[in-house]
Amino acid sequence: MNTLGNVLVCTLLVSNLLFTTVWGYSSGAPPKTCLTLTPGHPDTQIQNSPPPYQVLPSAGQGRVRLILGSPEGLPYQGFFILAVNVETGELVGEFSNIPSDLTKHVECTPGFRHCLSSAFSTFAQDYSVYWVGVESPRITVLKSSIDVDTPPPEITTRRTTTTPYYRPTSSNIEYDQDPFYEGCGTIKNCFGSPSGCDAQKNCDAVVAVEVRGERYIFEMKARDAKYVAVGLSKDREMGEDSVVECVDEGGQVGLYMSWNFGKNNKRISTPEGTVQMESSSIRDNTISCKFSREKVTSVMQQTFDLVRTPYTLLLAAGTKASNNNLIRHDLVAEVSSAPILLSDVGKIEAASDILYRIHGALMLASWIGTASVGILLARYYRQTWVGSQLCGKDHWFVWHRFFMVLTWLMTLASFIVIFIQLGRWSSNTEHASIGLATTILCFIQPFMAAFRPHPGAQKRPLFNWLHWFVGNAAHICAIVTIFYAIGIRKDLTPEWMIWVVVAYVVFHVVTHLFLTFTGCISDRQGSQRVNSFPMKDMHSRGPMSHPDVRRDAPHSGLRKLVFGIYFVVIAIFAAVLIVIVVLAPIEDTIRKNSWNTWMGKM
Repeated sequence: MNTLGNVLVCTLLVSNLLFTTVWGYSSGAPPKTCLTLTPGHPDTQIQNSPPPYQVLPSAGQGRVRLILGSPEGLPYQGFFILAVNVETGELVGEFSNIPSDLTKHVECTPGFRHCLSSAFSTFAQDYSVYWVGVESPRITVLKSSIDVDTPPPEITTRRTTTTPYYRPTSSNIEYDQDPFYEGCGTIKNCFGSPSGCDAQKNCDAVVAVEVRGERYIFEMKARDAKYVAVGLSKDREMGEDSVVECVDEGGQVGLYMSWNFGKNNKRISTPEGTVQMESSSIRDNTISCKFSREKVTSVMQQTFDLVRTPYTLLLAAGTKASNNNLIRHDLVAEVSSAPILLSDVGKIEAASDILYRIHGALMLASWIGTASVGILLARYYRQTWVGSQLCGKDHWFVWHRFFMVLTWLMTLASFIVIFIQLGRWSSNTEHASIGLATTILCFIQPFMAAFRPHPGAQKRPLFNWLHWFVGNAAHICAIVTIFYAIGIRKDLTPEWMIWVVVAYVVFHVVTHLFLTFTGCISDRQGSQRVNSFPMKDMHSRGPMSHPDVRRDAPHSGLRKLVFGIYFVVIAIFAAVLIVIVVLAPIEDTIRKNSWNTWMGKM
């Protein structure tokens, strides 16, 4: 016979289906147990003392959540529970969301009636010690709601002298496991970071929500953090969210409520009793707290109904907080994949950010990588490699077009990906607005090129200026957008990433200045100014047979060397930034890989 533990949670759906639940022997209780609720154990009898167990109902969304357990922490080996219509005596309801490997349904006769007038159950502490007829508070089922009428019955007995059933079955059981994670997915919802850490019991930050009768109990903890916070959101983004945070205040834990105004957080005052601290601690660089929250609260003129409304959970932890707000969530910022009803216990998955990562990787590859190279070729290499052609075109033109077409395709793909992810306009206004400007400018460039006037035409210089302006404006907007993007998810991007982008900008500008300077020297020695002033067409001052057209401009070897260095360095910048975004948080990845490598050498 297996041990269930101290508490088991199941859900009662109000319907016309009729089932009972039993857990214990491998074959389960027979259907005749529906009549008496009494185990058929030889040489045993029902306990006459008040039961040390409770059945606590909690109103949910179209269902009743039942918690089975002992206030004294007593384990039990089995239970049998029925739901009874107190007016007719008929069995009602269907039990669901119970561990299939530990419980089973037993179908009773539909017309069955019982003499008791409320929901009741049997608890078996062990083979010979059991209590029959443990009643729950009455539950009123209406068409629009479910209400629990009375508080649970008081427990008047203390721990019995019967030895608890639990005995270790293996010598290698870990006794130092964190008790925080006990019951995750069975009696309480747990949500932590990194994803799936609650099963491994090693979260950097985690929140648990348990419903006890009419009370909603939240418990949070985080490592190496100044604060840990949980938010209730109606969407999957920060903004218009009710937040409760526990803050390290010089060795003491303070409990506060705050509100997310867009991407900013500000502490607010709420009616007394809205949230109440139950316990807290700061131990081994870990802050933890447990608090209760009223099932219905009014925050910033918005109603948060935990009973009837599903919410997306926002979990955050950071190293800095002020007296009025949470400054940044630089340690953890996790969002549940979908809104959940907190009374429905199950596994909570983190929202996938794969499309965010793809969006970032494509934009970095486009504007740090291909656009930078394509712009450089068109700006300084019109009279380099002119001794040969590729597909009947000059090398600079072929490769400029190749890199800019790649930029165009990746930018549009990135734009589509982020709209698929968000499904609406982003709340990150600066990043989204400048990014949109980048996309529009990028989109029109190839159409402008397709309708460019013929070389020598009167409007050709005007086209050259417009083409140059739009392309460079798009590139500048893209780089500014990347800077804004780094600030959006500071928990994922390391602080030093911004210096990588700054280094790219410095290298890019210095290269342009150097090539402009060498281009001016080259133009003085040549007969055409085509290296430092690209608004003129290289053939506009003479026929195609002009001798300068058939040879590279002076110092072409230096320009080729500079281009080779530039291409390699730009490729490195793009690769580093893409890796940071795709593998974020990169510091955790490096640390884990280093640890695994070190362990492998032992």
